Amino acid sequence: MHLDNFSGSGANPGRHFAKAFSCAALGMAMLGPSWLAVAQTNPNPSTLPTTASTVTTPFPLILSTPPTSTLINAPVAEQLKLVDKAAEKLIEKKDDPTPHIALIIPLHSKAFGAVADAIKQGFIAAANVDGKQATPYRIYARDDESASLGTQYRKAVQDGAIAIIGGVTRDGTNLMVKEAGYIPTLALNAPTETDLPDRFFYISLNLDAEARSVAREALLAGLHNVAVLTSATALSKRIQDSFEKEWIRLGGTVTESITFTGDIADASRLKKALGKAREKSQADFVFIAADVKAARLARPFIPVGMPVFATSHALDARAGAVENLDLDSVRFLEMPWFVEKDHPAVMAYAKPFAPMPLDYERLYALGIDAWRVMQSILKADKPRNIMPLDGVTGRLNLEGAQFVRTLTAIEMRDGLPQLLQPSPPLQISPTN
Repeated sequence: MHLDNFSGSGANPGRHFAKAFSCAALGMAMLGPSWLAVAQTNPNPSTLPTTASTVTTPFPLILSTPPTSTLINAPVAEQLKLVDKAAEKLIEKKDDPTPHIALIIPLHSKAFGAVADAIKQGFIAAANVDGKQATPYRIYARDDESASLGTQYRKAVQDGAIAIIGGVTRDGTNLMVKEAGYIPTLALNAPTETDLPDRFFYISLNLDAEARSVAREALLAGLHNVAVLTSATALSKRIQDSFEKEWIRLGGTVTESITFTGDIADASRLKKALGKAREKSQADFVFIAADVKAARLARPFIPVGMPVFATSHALDARAGAVENLDLDSVRFLEMPWFVEKDHPAVMAYAKPFAPMPLDYERLYALGIDAWRVMQSILKADKPRNIMPLDGVTGRLNLEGAQFVRTLTAIEMRDGLPQLLQPSPPLQISPTN
């Protein structure tokens, strides 16, 4: 999921956010109000909690949820809003500030509610693993990430927050930059601001950074000349632009850029163009800057034996072998959550209790790492003295204010993703 495309003002978020709430959110609503409590819930449906709270100290369920009759008679989206607002009132009733981690997210947003819910679920799943040792936390549910986010940030501090996580959109992240400085703050998107406070950090599922990483992987493979294959979508063009800029910066050559729409005429033209480029030694590999559907359609027309690289945007890591056969021999970078089932961190955390779209599950994984990263920040003796972390979204290294994700290199073989050997470090200065 790539939230830097969108503002926090409720603009149309495109196909990824066409629904206000995810399948997972729907499942939560159907399970009843005890499952929807905004903190310390258990992602395992076989052990539903009997109490709920906004911090780790439990309160009676009746205090944190509206009357059952009210929930039953409300639409699913309204059920979620009623529960979250009831929990907010519970926070306001507390007399003494309680030290806690504050997660400020737009759960009530029509555009980003499902996004925020997926992050929240992962965040809670990670906190549950820490059990009684978990730092208390509260979920602050908002309608959007407009200027009111700053007010909510300050309210969380007044409530006793010792750390804050938020900034789902780029606009929200920029607002958090302006408020940060006194307590550790972790944004879930990349800011456009460059003058960042010492205690401000960010982590992002940014496809731009992923495209640059693919360029470095291709360089390490000894390749020099690339033919870039893209579709006509804005996101594909952005991936293409990020890859090409990094590839040229590294000394590589872009021999040609081909837009592929998926029709038969384009397929014939694509095969002919790549065949000539290979014969004349103009291109020694192909980079696919397109989504899964376009990548599957284009791959069979790329000359056999020609190396092919792509970002996770062109991969459905949960698809079966038959679906992925057309992507055979394509190299991807993907988060451990999907392709390293034996990874210690991946094994430690529960999967979403109800199915959710692939992009939302990426955000669920981001929620897990957001919790884990903040624990590392709070334990650090100095603001920037934070050790690398093997996260479920990648190996996380702090570079400046950014937790840079190093993804897992895989190659599709017989329709199944296979791990590649780790590449040696590349001695260059990475960009954000």
